[in-house]
Amino acid sequence: IEESPRYYAQLTYIFFLPTKHLYEYHQEIENLKKDDGKYDTEQCYKLIEKKFIKKYVSKIYGGDLEKEEAAETENLNRFDFQFLDAIRDAEKEMFFGSHSLLKDVVNYFLDYDITDGYDFEELTQKQKDEIKEKEGEFKCKSKDLLWHLKNRISKEKMLEYAEETGADIGGSPDFDAEISEQEMLFALRLIVEKNGLKLPIKNNGLGYNNLLFIALILARIQMIRSSSMGDNAKIFPMMAIEEPEAHLHPSMQAKFLEFLERNLNEHRQARQVFITSHSTHITSAVDLDSIICLYEDVNGCNKAGYPGKVFTNEKKDEDSKNYIKRFLDATKSNMLFANKLIFVEGVSEQILLPCFAAYLNKEEQLLNEHICIVNIDSRTFKHFLKIFQYDLDQNPYAINRKVACITDADPMKKRINSGRSNQFVKCYPYELNEDIKNFKYRPLATHAQELQKISDDYENIEVYTSPVGEGKTLEYELAMNNPSCKSLITDCFPSSGKNSKSIFYNVMEAYDNEKSLEDLIELSNHEDIISLINNSDWQESEKRKALIASMYYDAVENLKGTHAFYLEKQLRDNFEDNKLTFKVPDYIKNAIEYITI
Repeated sequence: IEESPRYYAQLTYIFFLPTKHLYEYHQEIENLKKDDGKYDTEQCYKLIEKKFIKKYVSKIYGGDLEKEEAAETENLNRFDFQFLDAIRDAEKEMFFGSHSLLKDVVNYFLDYDITDGYDFEELTQKQKDEIKEKEGEFKCKSKDLLWHLKNRISKEKMLEYAEETGADIGGSPDFDAEISEQEMLFALRLIVEKNGLKLPIKNNGLGYNNLLFIALILARIQMIRSSSMGDNAKIFPMMAIEEPEAHLHPSMQAKFLEFLERNLNEHRQARQVFITSHSTHITSAVDLDSIICLYEDVNGCNKAGYPGKVFTNEKKDEDSKNYIKRFLDATKSNMLFANKLIFVEGVSEQILLPCFAAYLNKEEQLLNEHICIVNIDSRTFKHFLKIFQYDLDQNPYAINRKVACITDADPMKKRINSGRSNQFVKCYPYELNEDIKNFKYRPLATHAQELQKISDDYENIEVYTSPVGEGKTLEYELAMNNPSCKSLITDCFPSSGKNSKSIFYNVMEAYDNEKSLEDLIELSNHEDIISLINNSDWQESEKRKALIASMYYDAVENLKGTHAFYLEKQLRDNFEDNKLTFKVPDYIKNAIEYITI
């Protein structure tokens, strides 16, 4: 016997133009087509706003949408929706007990140690007697207090004008000396006490006040769910919070989210919480399955992406999802907010790319078009790209944004039939295919090959590598394209040794003066590089550049980040002063031009 399918409760809200108005709408909207067959969007909106928006109707259907069964108002009233906008007056709502939020919450928690939130009729006789005893005690004490206060007032003198105006003809004015517990709540004032000081809410920080306000909202939700509300109790309270990060320190944002999650999972006061946010700290702290990304896709259409749903149950997808959950920090979660993305595999590219864009007159576009540069490890590109591998049929939950991936070619070689560890190791591009009897070569790293396959399958993703068979890393390509540009020599170069500033200056100067390869070699102390270049079948013109590029790579390989900081400053200065010619490597140029189109 098959198990019955899982039952889902479903409400569908629709906002639409009734059928009887559609003919008129289509006739008028057709008149707004331009010569190229496309609609004049601005005029279409104006027409809808002027003539049709007032004719739109809203409906809420329950269950299967195809049946179009209207949801009953009585059932809809069992839902509760609390909306906290970004600019909320938390002080006004919390300051005095006369405001409904604080008054209602305090009234609910009155004698909570006895009632535990249950309605009076549901309590045991012992509990009812305890409450009546407390009410009687309050009545006596409050009556004594008010009589004391009343006797201090010169009532006759204060009200003598009432007799003169004739107001006493309707009865003699007096003061009531009794007050209910609910009326007394009006006198309560919420304060904050810290280090012995008692501060009014209005003197507290906006961020903390917002947190207190949300705590009161949750307390109110607990109240409206309880049996004390009788038939008016809510069964499905929801809370929507707009930009909770306002006025909150990043660490407090994370703590706040932990509190909300704990409330949902353990206390279950609010059954569902919606948050709209532009905070990368909040995004990085939220579970991937809880994120919905509202965005404009590559075709200019408004879409919703569900990053947590792009992963299947296959092992490789589970690994990718777990990796992203672990490493989606505040910096990397920028990818969910950007209009376009550039993934790079190192801090050097992340630092230098805006500077390269400036040389291409594209830096302003990077900023204005909200293009985000995200630095991730070359081996983890595939994990993060999963979120953007959009396919209408196979993967509609992915985010259809334009993505450029910039990665190194990283050529490698390994010895054939070696008794030692038979692993691929890095090599220079001019080593490729030099000894095919003893070595196996790989002109393009495995991770780059995988990225190119992904690019072939998805139109919104493009991959750019340093030239296959000729390129190596960014640093190598910078020198290969600018062998005489002394702006590449930074203060992180040592003052002595084979990678000293003076050696690089002399080698670049010799290249600029069109000295031969032999002359350049004489200025270099890199015997291993010299030997490899001499054994290469490259043309001398390419060998001259390759020598400088290899020396440059060797000098900065272990200090790329520090070198990039110095280099960015020097290239900026050079750009502003227009002193030396600097060429952006073609693969970087192509990536920037693609992403800014």
